[in-house]
Amino acid sequence: MTISLKSFKLLLAGNTNVFGMTNVIIRSTLQLRQNEKEKDLSFRQIHIFHTEESLHSLINHTDNWQSALSHYDIPITSIIHHVTKIEDSSVERFRDLVEQLRTIVNPLDNASYYVDLTGGISALKTILAVFAYVLDIEHIYSLEIKFSDIREIREKQTKLFYKQLEQELEQESITYRKFPPIREFDDFGRRHYTEVIRHRQIIDGLSDKLSQLVPLQLDHAHLRSSLLSGTNSRLLGEVSQDSYSYRHAVFSFSAAIEETANALLLTLARNDVGDKTLGDKLADLRTLFLETPKYFVNAKVLEHLTLLIAEMRNSIIHPSPGDDKTLAEIQSLLASQLALTFTRFAIKTLSAFLDSKGNLVEIEVLSPNGDQEEIYYFGFDGDATGDYLEAAFTRAEYGEQEVLLRSKAVHNAIKALKKVIYKSTKSDKAVLFAEGDNILFKARYNALLLQQLQELYKNQTGLCSSIGYGRTLHEATIALRLAKAQKGDSALGIALRDVIGQQV
Repeated sequence: MTISLKSFKLLLAGNTNVFGMTNVIIRSTLQLRQNEKEKDLSFRQIHIFHTEESLHSLINHTDNWQSALSHYDIPITSIIHHVTKIEDSSVERFRDLVEQLRTIVNPLDNASYYVDLTGGISALKTILAVFAYVLDIEHIYSLEIKFSDIREIREKQTKLFYKQLEQELEQESITYRKFPPIREFDDFGRRHYTEVIRHRQIIDGLSDKLSQLVPLQLDHAHLRSSLLSGTNSRLLGEVSQDSYSYRHAVFSFSAAIEETANALLLTLARNDVGDKTLGDKLADLRTLFLETPKYFVNAKVLEHLTLLIAEMRNSIIHPSPGDDKTLAEIQSLLASQLALTFTRFAIKTLSAFLDSKGNLVEIEVLSPNGDQEEIYYFGFDGDATGDYLEAAFTRAEYGEQEVLLRSKAVHNAIKALKKVIYKSTKSDKAVLFAEGDNILFKARYNALLLQQLQELYKNQTGLCSSIGYGRTLHEATIALRLAKAQKGDSALGIALRDVIGQQV
């Protein structure tokens, strides 16, 4: 068997006809050798997706299917069996099958995939076909055999392995047909708005959420239609390569950004947006957050984002001589991402400063010294713990031991923090919640305790942490969110007040 720097993987559906399933593996291998011009090359992995019936048929098959494979030097050890109950039409079963397919595809693996759609139940073949489309797999085949019209002979022929079939049938009776390039569906999908439909769920989710936060200040229909129209125009531009479609996409996305900016200004500043340009409205937003530091919006990020939006809009309105459709295409794609990002920014900003009735709350930052006699709720949260744990899964040099080591480090750190809190508060009821890298506890303000907790967590995990506190659970939740927006190892307390200056 040839050892190639490039590996090859075969995927096929199981079949209760073991002869047919074996013949598919043999014919796929012969096709691989023909394509690569290597007479003894074989698939490194052959993934068979069985129903319980097809696996049962294979296990209990009396004829020597393994010998049939060995005749073509196909190693039995390369076969990997997967079992699914996709015929149950269960969502969980489908997700399980998708997860199995995901584990087969390693983006770091220099592999080429072959998919055979000859046998198996229709549901499995359909899923494999969709899988092949998503991965833009070139090698998709189906084995077509023209058996005898005479029933007795046909029944005998269906129970022959490939070598015997070649001897029994004429050469033209056995065809291994390659599917035409399925990537042609890309243009078809764009022209028929398939991707617009895919985007619709994202757009509906964002516009609905923003509308729930500020129902009176937002023209929900205008925001949604602008985002959908922009997506549609951008995709049409990709197919037609028409500069007008790209330019129209930018105008539509800019309209969506302007509608979102209006909602922010009307809600946070109570400003009448009037007939101001988009650039002026974005400038007003920058001024608002610079003059209102209690909102803890990163002014630099906001500045870069809004200036980029304004520049992009201006370049479309006033194009420079020599601008071509390539530039327009880039601008339309950038406008798409900026519009969705700006909408998410608005949702995140407003959700932190609106009460359950949608009214803007006033935030008072508590003194760093704190009230030594006041009882507060404290929320502790490790920073970037998810990335810390995920690295153990994704880094090639790490294994199972590293995953256990990091998980144990976080667990032991939280356990140690609980002991410190119990000792400091002299109460075994101080900790209300402690899971993962989060702790919620109730205690009097103690700056030394907060510092000790953060130092202990860093010593045991190497990670920073954030602490937010307030007199109510709601205040502590918002305070923790704001603390995490600052640099690591921050501790912040807030109080919420209504429009007449009374505590909420």
